[in-house]
Amino acid sequence: MNTRHLILFSLLGLLISPLGRAESANLMRHAEFHILPAELITFSGSAITVKPCDECQTETFTMKSETALFEYEQAIDLQRASELYLRKNIPVIFLGIDRQQNQVDYINFGGHASSEY
Repeated sequence: MNTRHLILFSLLGLLISPLGRAESANLMRHAEFHILPAELITFSGSAITVKPCDECQTETFTMKSETALFEYEQAIDLQRASELYLRKNIPVIFLGIDRQQNQVDYINFGGHASSEY
């Protein structure tokens, strides 16, 4: 490898490196949590409070107008989501959280329709 190739690869590495870091930060921004119904402490159209484990602190996340609500992956409205929250008769709840904004992207009551929990 000659000096010109070495310089070219070094410059290419400098250009790609910031893109990789930006993508990595974006991947860590959104997370999906699987919780039990009892761990969803409060639920309303404006916010939820979650206590994901006995030793964990409660965390509050803001609901946004774009927050998607599902029952076994089927879209539902806020009234049906409230009923599911109050009944607590589903096996699991999937929460999609934007950790940077501290907001709820989606709530999927019951998880994936094709899975057993």
